[in-house]
Amino acid sequence: MSKSNRSGKSTCLTKTQLEEFLSNLPVKFSLLAETMYFSAGRVGEISSLKVRNINFQEGLIILERSSTKCNETRQIPIPMRLLDDLKDWILANSLQPNHYIFFTQSRNTKYTVGTKKLSIQSIDEYFRKVFDWIDVPGASTHSFRRTRLTHLLHMNWNCREIMDISGHKNLLSLQQYLDSDKATTFNKYRSLIEKDHSTIHGG
Repeated sequence: MSKSNRSGKSTCLTKTQLEEFLSNLPVKFSLLAETMYFSAGRVGEISSLKVRNINFQEGLIILERSSTKCNETRQIPIPMRLLDDLKDWILANSLQPNHYIFFTQSRNTKYTVGTKKLSIQSIDEYFRKVFDWIDVPGASTHSFRRTRLTHLLHMNWNCREIMDISGHKNLLSLQQYLDSDKATTFNKYRSLIEKDHSTIHGG
């Protein structure tokens, strides 16, 4: 998929764009996208989730080391409402502990429900069509991870805290994900320097 900026990064979504995107998806893909956003997980990590990877009592999803880029297991809290929706999806499809939550389903395949996960390519293609439909250029499956981490930054989380969620091993790799609004940054700095100037001059 094409990117929207010079550094080749996926578009960082606004909350309005995210809501519009989710509202144009069927249940399975909407749950997948929400889980990607709230976990800040990579598409390969989330598409690999099995029923056993959800801890409903603690409100966590478990990203097994075999699916993570850093080869380490991560546990991430997700919203209770999303957990309830995932539980409804699991029950509606009679999924068992070792079944994939986001499974491929087609009349042209020999695989039964839950036994084969959606491919990254098929998710990419499906999401691209919807992003094109709602006119969000440069967005991709990677937009959800980048968007969530950037939203945490804007909510004044520090980079060390964000790394606990993202699983990044160093600040440099994390910083490549984060998106800042230059106008917002300038306004924030202007407010700071006016306050500092007033203090220095005894105002």
